[in-house]
Formats: sequence, structure tokens, C-alpha cells
Amino acid sequence: MGDKKTEYENVHFTTKILGQSVNKLNNISERTYVKPLCVIKKGSRDYYPSNIPRARDSMTNTYIICIISVTFIHFVLSNNKTSLLCTYLFSIFFYLILNIIYRIILFLHELKHLHSRYDSYKDLIVASFSCNINSMVCFGACVLIIVYYVTSQGLPVLDDKYLIPCVLFFLHKLLDLDSNSINDSLCIAKENGLDYGSGMAYSFFFGYLNYILPKTGDKMKNLEEMMKDYESLNNVQFECHKIFILIPKSLTCHVEINAVSSLMELRSSLEDKVKTVAGVRDRVYRNSVYTIQHERTGKLIYVCAEYATPLKTFKEVCEKSTPHTNYYTRHKNDILLQFYLTLSKILEFTEMDKKCELVYYDDKDDNNQYYDVGRILLGKIVELKKKQNDSKNK
Repeated sequence: MGDKKTEYENVHFTTKILGQSVNKLNNISERTYVKPLCVIKKGSRDYYPSNIPRARDSMTNTYIICIISVTFIHFVLSNNKTSLLCTYLFSIFFYLILNIIYRIILFLHELKHLHSRYDSYKDLIVASFSCNINSMVCFGACVLIIVYYVTSQGLPVLDDKYLIPCVLFFLHKLLDLDSNSINDSLCIAKENGLDYGSGMAYSFFFGYLNYILPKTGDKMKNLEEMMKDYESLNNVQFECHKIFILIPKSLTCHVEINAVSSLMELRSSLEDKVKTVAGVRDRVYRNSVYTIQHERTGKLIYVCAEYATPLKTFKEVCEKSTPHTNYYTRHKNDILLQFYLTLSKILEFTEMDKKCELVYYDDKDDNNQYYDVGRILLGKIVELKKKQNDSKNK
């Protein structure tokens, strides 16, 4: 205990000399039960608190129900069901042909960008005419059924009414009838990696986490090794050999985490990691160590934690007046969710989730008071310990 006290006093003495002492905020909530504030991962599923947006469900089932319902009503009211079936098949086929015509128009329109955006004609053709498996299956099924119908019944009589869908198709494109805020949110939720949240996640991982978590191909130690060195040097023990990345719903990243916790104190940092990156020589990567005082036992829990720094930039984008401020502010929750989901998948794919724990949580109550992040981290540690015990018992 004497070593711990000395280390604690030295850190705070140095902090005061540098003029960096952080005052605790006076609007910290006294709520002690914080488990419902944080996203909890069980197996491959995430369980979200009611006040944090969760991943949207697919609307596929809704669309199928609508199609079946309208078709069934139409068949019940129709006197010539065979003719109606033929009309539906040819209408679907005709609509798919219109989509092919639209792709040809896209191809011709993109020809002027061939050399600046595409490596070859082949890339342009693939970009213009690629489609998902559902469209291919539907088109193939229509062709087969129509061929069978024509060979057995002969060509149906097609009148000029089939030109009306053609006008409606391109009118739909011209007016951009799908444009609305909810549809934009659904596009963000497609998880194709093209949204701002996914971009932030990839930049954060490959521009930062990928340097501090594993060995980097040189003599630099990985995060776990640096944490063990810290333990030996200061005669302490981390509760988890992981770094906790905080993802607050409000996007607020304080100068120091202990500013929003009555239980946390800043200690010294892990050993610096120095690398030359993108032309910047000797860039320093430094990770802070905090203690959380257990409210019941008084024990000091050592953790390595920090905010997800891209969120600070994202918050400034939402608050400043820029060409896209309104769009980003409107879809802030969608973008933040995609940041969390994409970063989680990257960590799992690279097997670095064993060294990094994402803490996606609601950080403010209805009175605009900050929840104590120390309590939230203690809850996350209990969750991790329970997972470890469950895996050992299996």
C-alpha cells in the first residue's frame, strides 16, 4: 500500500506543477444503478438500453406482406385469374427491363468519367450492371416462366398501357421520391461501409488502435506487455489487460475522464510508444491510467481508458456551421451507432477485441447531468468478469 500511495502522490504533485489539474464537474448525477445505461454484449448479440438507438430491423418481411396482400386481393377480385397471372409476370419482367435500360443510361452518362474514375471499360461495365442475387433470381425466374407460358399459350396481347410504367419509372427517378430523412437513416444502416460512422471507425482503428494494441513489427511492446510493465513498476494490478474505449451518446469527450466521476482519479500513463507515421517523425502514442475507488470495499481498481477521439471531431462538425451540419446533426445517432457497430466488427475480425473493450453508453440524464463514468466502467468490468467465469465453467 505504501508504494501505491507514493505513486498516487507523485502523479498528483506532477499534475499540479504542470497546471493540468482537472476540477470535478458539479453536474455529476448521483445515480448508482448504471447497468441500463450501457450496451451489453452477450455472445454475438448486443442488448441496448431503451435510450440508445439500436440497429434497425430489415423491412424485407414488411415488403413481402404488402406484396402478398395486394396480389391476393387482386386475384380474389379478378374474373380471369390466368390472364391476371400473365399480366403480373410480364409487368415484373418489363419493370426489370426498365431497370436494365436505366443502367445503360448510367453507363453512357459515366463514359465521360471513364479515365478519371475507372481503370478500364470493364470496371465501368461492372459498376453499371452489377446487381444483387435477389434481382438475378427474380429476373431468371420471370424469364423461365414467361418462356414456358409463351410456348404453351402463345404470345399475350400487349397494349400501350405497358408504356405507362416506363414513364412512372423515370418520373420516380427524376423526382427522387425516396428522398426523406428516414430513408437516409435506412441507407446509413445498410452497413456497406460508405457512411461517415464506418469511415470514422476504420480511420480510428488503422490510424490509432492498430498501432497501440498489437506489436507493430518493431521492438515496440503491445498494450498487454506495457500494462504488465506498469504493474511491475508501480506494484499494482489492472483489473483487465484491456483498454476501455468510451463512446458517449452525447459525443462529449472531456479533457480527462475523471472530470465526470467522483470515484476516478488520473494516475500516470503507460510507457510511451513512439513511431514515425505518414511523414511525422517520432509521433508519441500515450495511454492514460485511472483508478476507480470501489464504493463498497474502498479498493482502487486500475484501468486503462480513454474516449474515442473521432467523436470529438464529429461533435465539432455537428456544432459548427458547415455545408453538411444539418444533415450530420439530424443523423447523429445513426452515424454514432454505425461507428460502434463497424468498430466492433473490425476488432472481432482482427481478433483485437481481446485487448480492447468498447463502452457505448448514455452519459447524460434528463436533467443534463452526467452519469458517473466510474460507475459505468465498474459495471462493465463486472460484466467482463462474469463472461470470463462463464467461459471457464463451460
